[in-house]
Amino acid sequence: MKKAQADVERGLTPDYTIEFGDTDDWLQFTTGEWLRGHLRWVRAKGLEAGANVKFYSKQLYDETFGLSFVESIHCPNIMTYGFKGNISVSGKGMVTTNQVIIETEQGVKTYPRSELVSIVDGAPRERTWWSTQLSLGFSANAGNTNQGSVNTQWNLLRFDGRTAAYIGYNGSVGYADNAVNVNRHLVDFSVDLFLWPGRFYVIPIIGQLLYDEFQNYKLRAAPAAGGGVHVFQKAKQRRKHTNKFEWDIESALGYQFTRFLSSATGVSNPQNDGFVMLRTYWKLKFVNRDVEIEIDWRTILVYTTFGNTNHNGTAKVTIKITDRFDFEPSFLFLRTRDPLPRADGTVPEKNDYQLVVSLALSLG
Repeated sequence: MKKAQADVERGLTPDYTIEFGDTDDWLQFTTGEWLRGHLRWVRAKGLEAGANVKFYSKQLYDETFGLSFVESIHCPNIMTYGFKGNISVSGKGMVTTNQVIIETEQGVKTYPRSELVSIVDGAPRERTWWSTQLSLGFSANAGNTNQGSVNTQWNLLRFDGRTAAYIGYNGSVGYADNAVNVNRHLVDFSVDLFLWPGRFYVIPIIGQLLYDEFQNYKLRAAPAAGGGVHVFQKAKQRRKHTNKFEWDIESALGYQFTRFLSSATGVSNPQNDGFVMLRTYWKLKFVNRDVEIEIDWRTILVYTTFGNTNHNGTAKVTIKITDRFDFEPSFLFLRTRDPLPRADGTVPEKNDYQLVVSLALSLG
């Protein structure tokens, strides 16, 4: 890599090719240490702060690092590099202290490292930008007590270096003595735009869809638009492992449509409201222990009908079993400030709680 940088400084001939030291990817840290494996991506979110470099190694599996701690990157395989000014270049490359050197079909090109926005695996093919995860949990009892439940969590992410599109589903169906007593389906979606390197990003669309038979929601739709900030990422060395902590904050302005399964006399059905969304996300990772803790909290503050204000939060622990399979206990909390009465006069409880233990499969 030092030779390639020196060659660039001396000037390249039209037929120049980069001499790579290995067929694998390598990261060199500012401490001088090297890590061998496969570079998943460098993403725009948090180029100045945060864990925005994802790298796979056989010993550590998938790990994330802050680009500010990476001295250089060795990539002998085809990657797509994104730069400021909406420039994308595909080829084999190296990222040095102050330059990005890429061998393309048209020859070797160089760019300042300060202009680098993202790196994604492979040539710019659509399939390389997608990843998904599916989690399943199931419980059942038979005999003196007949009851059971099925819990499904699924998410799909598309990340191309400049945008991140996400959709997630959390569904629960349960029964007791042959009668359904849980029937809830929650969908989250969002699109993030990383228009510039740094802490801030734009959210042109974010929202939720909810069907909950026992909270009396036939449909609660809450689309919004706003922005977010990557507050910080901290790393603290412990005796036998390293702790990493990330924190994001988002806010948006939106519209909430609510249609109830049944409603008491005098209660408007459906209802239309405006709201302000406040969301915060924490992630704590115990490196070398293969354990992650994620907490996601969202408040929909409905300013037109304050009683329709709602909150939901999730807490998830991910324990890596293999590169593809994880063990995932998770907790879901849902609250409506003032639930409206049903047609029979009964009022749903304000709070719902759910604890699920599941096995997760990750692809991409």
